[in-house]
Amino acid sequence: MRRAGVLKSIISFLVMVLLMWGTTALAAELHVPSNYSSIQAAIDAAVPGDVVLVADGTYSGNILVQKAITIKPENETSHPVIDCAGSGVGVTFKGEAANEAVLSGFKITGGNGSYGGAIACYQASPIISDCLMENNIALLGGGLYVKNDSASDPSPALINCRIINNSANRGGGVYLISYASPSFYNCLIVGNYASQFGGAFYCQKQCAPDIINCTVSNNTSDGFGSGIYCTSCLDPYYPIVINSIIWGNTATSGTEFYLNNSVLGISFSAFDPGVENNNIQLLGSTSSVFEEGNIYEDPLFMDEVDYQLSPDSPCIDSGTDQIELPDFDLEGHPRVIGAAPDMGAYEFVPEEKDIQVEVDIKPGCWDKRINLKSSGVLPVAVKTTRDFSARSIDPKTVVFAGAAPIGYIRHDINRDRDKDMVFFFKIKKLDLDEDSTEATLSGKTKEGKPFKGTAKLSIEKPKRKTIGSHFSNRR
Repeated sequence: MRRAGVLKSIISFLVMVLLMWGTTALAAELHVPSNYSSIQAAIDAAVPGDVVLVADGTYSGNILVQKAITIKPENETSHPVIDCAGSGVGVTFKGEAANEAVLSGFKITGGNGSYGGAIACYQASPIISDCLMENNIALLGGGLYVKNDSASDPSPALINCRIINNSANRGGGVYLISYASPSFYNCLIVGNYASQFGGAFYCQKQCAPDIINCTVSNNTSDGFGSGIYCTSCLDPYYPIVINSIIWGNTATSGTEFYLNNSVLGISFSAFDPGVENNNIQLLGSTSSVFEEGNIYEDPLFMDEVDYQLSPDSPCIDSGTDQIELPDFDLEGHPRVIGAAPDMGAYEFVPEEKDIQVEVDIKPGCWDKRINLKSSGVLPVAVKTTRDFSARSIDPKTVVFAGAAPIGYIRHDINRDRDKDMVFFFKIKKLDLDEDSTEATLSGKTKEGKPFKGTAKLSIEKPKRKTIGSHFSNRR
């Protein structure tokens, strides 16, 4: 099996880390729209190494990048929108000068081009991360279009990207031609449509993409190969799929894979070969599929919204760690949580059970009644027990009956020589009513483990005024 492509992916990923998290002291920051009215205006003014910071909002597309700059949101938690409004390509990277460009954190929509709807790359190797390419249209490559001229031309790396609900004649999600060999890490490629071939991927003429820990599902083609369609992609230039899920795609023939004089390498991945392998179509005497460590079972997604794995999924711990892996998955969780990496874009994260703790309201007092009209404070203790140390509590995370504490002390409330934690809450801040009979205190330990405990209580009923009659003596 070809290994050069995997090495290329590793190098691309390391370059991405350096570019995303390390900036030179000389780099200038160009702010959009406070300094420049448009993203393109800031790009035109930038020099290699500069950073274009984009405020949250919606901006026009048809953006051209021909220099090594970084384009990302001003606020890391926001996702500015590049909207082509139905005309042209969202972002185009062109030429060797754009080889170290970075595009991160954008939603790209409304593209409608001949070659690429959301993003197009010509002989360039930008790093595209944390981007959503959704609802774009193209003749070729509704989400992404990549074209090279020779085997020596570079290709982009896509990390943590979502390519969703795009459409094209060929390559509803991705169209690759002429030695185009991008790397895909932790990508979700779902719901795309091709009226001819390649609902998710279309590869033509010696294309060698690396598809690592990706989920490719629910893509549709009216013709052939809705998962991966390849024509004239032979050794050493052919797609490699590792730790990925290709499942639930729909096409007339070769639903998952359609290879026309092409080779495909797939290992430690889940795909549906179909009855008598009818989901895999091989044409031409040179077509073949190299396999290792694959499974042919339903991945059991939680749902078809984000395609995370359910607890019973056979894809959990079924990947390989014998390749360079990204540190995190598409959701930001550690890439390896169990015994081995999971298949697909997401790691399965087991639901962490709460540690049960003992809670005592008004510790040391037999009367647990609470006067909700009181302006005072209520002490609530979390006891240290054989299984839990109250010293481990992170006080900033504690909540009781919907209220945060105004303070706390460490005190041995039951004289067992173990310090307990006593928190104080303003009574008027508590989410209680006159019918409440219990309340829960929850929080996390300093190690991030959740805990909770529930205590019985009673609410003082308001005293009713006595209604009487007063008569004066009449003479």
